[in-house]
Amino acid sequence: METKILKHRFLYFFILLSLTVFYNSCSSDDDDDSSLTFLEKYDGTKWVNTDEFTIYIRLNNNTNKLVEQWVLFGECYFYNYDFESDNLEIIENSDNSLIFKYTDEGETETVTVTVQGEILKVVIQEGDEEEIIYFDKTSVNVDDFEICID
Repeated sequence: METKILKHRFLYFFILLSLTVFYNSCSSDDDDDSSLTFLEKYDGTKWVNTDEFTIYIRLNNNTNKLVEQWVLFGECYFYNYDFESDNLEIIENSDNSLIFKYTDEGETETVTVTVQGEILKVVIQEGDEEEIIYFDKTSVNVDDFEICID
């Protein structure tokens, strides 16, 4: 009788140990995005806006090419990258938003970027004026676009 109880306790202990090991091996630190900055989390993501023109952008965790942009003109795309690092000051790069100031020809814009599901919201503040632009997430390979020649 005592041996049977001991076997049951060993079996329960073994099951509990197995479940604990299984649970810990299934939970991954990779799933926890809260420790990543906005630029780390969304590095390389591509977004499209088709309100007036077809505009694709790619976010980069690189202040030399923070935002790349492709604008469709007929059969080809005009390409540039905005926000040169000399004129750029990152104010916030937290897990859920990016805020930076950009100065060009004496004019300063404050840009706030957030993601809401599959939507990228860009708020551009210049003086008293504010513009909000929404982009949809896309998987289009922007590197394959035909670039317009000047």
